[in-house]
Amino acid sequence: MGFGMFANFFIYQAFLTGLYNYRQRELLNLRRVPFPLKIALSTLISGSMCWALHLDRLYDEDLYRLALKYRTEYDESYLEWLEKEKIENQ
Repeated sequence: MGFGMFANFFIYQAFLTGLYNYRQRELLNLRRVPFPLKIALSTLISGSMCWALHLDRLYDEDLYRLALKYRTEYDESYLEWLEKEKIENQ
């Protein structure tokens, strides 16, 4: 959430406020675009960045390997399931 707010603020400041002192002509005159639309656009961009970061961090190979290594020691329901499968497959 912190990264999203940080990204949203800087995307808005960098692209949507408009540096009118340095530009003679703009592709989109940002003075005419209402504030709620500009903040919604920057929130959409930063939200998509955060969603992509979240999906990228969901599966980390090293953490998954470590979790599988110690699963039998700490997950009792998994041990019960293994025993049940072993009995049914015999």
